[in-house]
Amino acid sequence: MSEAKSFQEKCRRLGAKIKYYRTIAGLNQTALATKLGISYQYLSRIECGKQSPSFPLLSALADELKVDLAELVSDRDIRRY
Repeated sequence: MSEAKSFQEKCRRLGAKIKYYRTIAGLNQTALATKLGISYQYLSRIECGKQSPSFPLLSALADELKVDLAELVSDRDIRRY
């Protein structure tokens, strides 16, 4: 797999995890984006894997979603409880 495809896959996986944990937290995109001080459109692009968040934003996402940052960025599939 090329580096570009690998990075795109990582972005898609990260976005899917953010969406999953956002849904578990009972938040819609607008509510979470407001808490983070970003637009819902930007959050949507992150969740679709089209945009990668900065480290400070990633850390804030983990805090808001009450999930370990390492879990969000790991290559493991989503842990379903």
